[in-house]
Parts: sequence; C-alpha cells; structure tokens
Amino acid sequence: MYCKYVYKAAASKANILADVVQLLTGETSLSNLSSDCNVGASQLVTTVAAGWTLHDASAATNARCIKAPMADDATTFKYMVIDTNTTGYIFGKVYETWNATAHTGTNLAYTSDSSSYCQRISTSSYQLYIFASPRSILMFSYTGSYGSSTGNSPSGVFERTREMAWDTPGAGYPPYAHINFYQANGSGVIYPPRTKRRSTTDGTGATAVCTLGSTYVTHPGTFAETGVITDGVGGEYVPLLPLIMTRWNCGTTAYPGGYGNFSSLCHTFMIPTGVFAVLDEFQVGSETYIALSTSTGVKYCARKA
Repeated sequence: MYCKYVYKAAASKANILADVVQLLTGETSLSNLSSDCNVGASQLVTTVAAGWTLHDASAATNARCIKAPMADDATTFKYMVIDTNTTGYIFGKVYETWNATAHTGTNLAYTSDSSSYCQRISTSSYQLYIFASPRSILMFSYTGSYGSSTGNSPSGVFERTREMAWDTPGAGYPPYAHINFYQANGSGVIYPPRTKRRSTTDGTGATAVCTLGSTYVTHPGTFAETGVITDGVGGEYVPLLPLIMTRWNCGTTAYPGGYGNFSSLCHTFMIPTGVFAVLDEFQVGSETYIALSTSTGVKYCARKA
C-alpha cells in the first residue's frame, strides 16, 4: 500500500491516528477516512495490500497496536504501536510482543519511541507518506521540512531474511528492526527488538545495536548529464542497492556477520545520490519507486504500491 495522506489544518491527534491505522489495516477508499483527511489532495494505491491487522485498540491514549505475520512463520508477528499522543509527532513504536489485555509490550526497539527519530505532524495542513506491506511500514512526513526532526529522514519497521545459522524461526529471534534512515547514514545504526550478542547472550534496547550496510554510491552529476550509470547497451539505469543488517568487529555487542536482507522483502533500497529530487517517481522494471531524502541528500527509495 502507498498513501499520500494529506490532513487538514487543525486535524486532531485522534483522527490522524484513526486514519493511519485504518490505512495500515486494509482501507481501500480515502472517502472512508475521517473528516480531517483532505481526500482531494490525497492519493491511495492498494495494488499491494498493507497486510496489518488491529491487535489492541486501546494500547494507550491516542495509541493503537497493529501486527503483521512473519514471512517465514505466519504464527508469529511483528508489533507496532502507532502513537500520536505527543503533540507534533507520530510514533511507530516497535515491539517483540504485545499483550492486548495488559496493554504492554516486551523489548521495545531502541529509539522507536524517540521524538528525534519518528515522524512529525502539524496543526497546519500537511502530508504524511506511508508505504506498507505485510513485511514493513515506512513513514515519511512533510511539515515544512521532510522526515524526522533529527536527520529529516523516513523511519519505520522492516523485516529481513534470516542468513545466520542460529537465526531460525524456532530460535525465536525477531527478524525485523526499527530503522530511521538518518541513522543508516555513516555508522548505520539500527535496532531490532532483540538479537544475539557476540557473547551469545541476548541483546535488547541499546545493546541490540546493529549496522545497516550497503554499497554507498555518489553520482558525480545529474543522471541525464553524466550518463555514468550505463546498462551496457546505450542506456542508463538506477541501481537499487540492497539494505543488509550486519555487524562486524563489534566486541561483545552484536553477533558478527550478515544477519539478512531487508530489501528483498520490503522493497526499500539505497540509490545513488545526485540522481533524483525528493519524491521523484521512477520505474525499475514493472515497479514504480519514490525517491526519499535524508539530511545528506536523496539516497533511498521505496516501492509505490
């Protein structure tokens, strides 16, 4: 699912929350959203289902918990609490489990509850871009500037493949992480709810730190002018660089090695900088992608579906 969700000036926290959760849990018509949705300015594409279900309608004040099954084990779930209670922000708090009776979760992914690394909302009329499938949720806001208050970046929850021998569905480690793409720049810090440490003990919170690796490419000019990215037959193409969860040479923190691939499940990639402006759309094969920015340039994209 892709939605350019435009809310009206003075939209309420409750209505923005209800609309976002409704979109993530299968809504196919903007006209069914609250009166705070500017239907004429919004866009909804549902050729790929969002794939999440409501798990706890009373997670907290102005907060609801949603869930989606794992790719390799449909009996276990990813949990995200969508929370608009903090004025000016929409949180996507990522948990390993969530008890819908006690309204509490276990192993909150570090920084997923931070106002610095979530998305912003406003009392003016602005937009929130949402990309979702059963494998991931990515949000990217605009409130006069793009993205999170630190790094101007998109953020969300992303599921990965399992590449380590110990990382099986039976072992029970959650194969997903909270990512704010500002943190994916440079040192590339991301946070799963729980993972194996080098000492073989479990890491949670700040001790579950891992790295989002890829091949970083800077385009030396505009895409049309330089033509340095060629397809070998006289044309040009945009390389989609996979996002890999890894951790090497990290002492007693995370277990070293390549944990898995986010992009193959979530259709979110790194792209060369200097090619697109923020929110440009481009085709790769039969798929349409939208370019996303951070404070250091337009360097990511997500599938418009």
